[in-house]
Amino acid sequence: MKKILTIFAAVMIIPAVAFAQYGGPGSLDINAGIGLGSNLTGTGLPVGLSVEYGLNEEISIGGYAGYASTKENFGSGEWKYTNFIIGARGSYHKELVDNINTYGGIMLGYNMADAEWSGPGNAQASVGGFTYAGFVGARYHFSEKLGLFGEVGYGIAFLQTGLTIRM
Repeated sequence: MKKILTIFAAVMIIPAVAFAQYGGPGSLDINAGIGLGSNLTGTGLPVGLSVEYGLNEEISIGGYAGYASTKENFGSGEWKYTNFIIGARGSYHKELVDNINTYGGIMLGYNMADAEWSGPGNAQASVGGFTYAGFVGARYHFSEKLGLFGEVGYGIAFLQTGLTIRM
């Protein structure tokens, strides 16, 4: 039994040590996640997708898209709220904790919001405009291609977490 546990520990630890860091120049990471703490009312689940391309050992650039939708029922009708953010982002990477890629950055983009009433006297309102956001995050690769990420900041949600795929 001890031999099996030793082999299991080696299989789990060795890839983590080898693959947890930032990919560096030419790396391409795709993050897909869900959000918590959206600025929308109701219980909609925000989703986000970001792509990062490594320019050098510390800087990456990429894009971000986020979507959230929720509904509120009032008996005689229903409000439906949607929010879509698309933008460009840049990150500075620094390994503050062994084998965990920590980073922070900014996003510049466009935010589109829509509210629609489906009830007596149907109504709809839309607004859009320039947006910016700051974020900090961490990424842990447990294999060469697959990892987990978490970010705190202002995007489609205040906290996002999900999977990272390295191409």
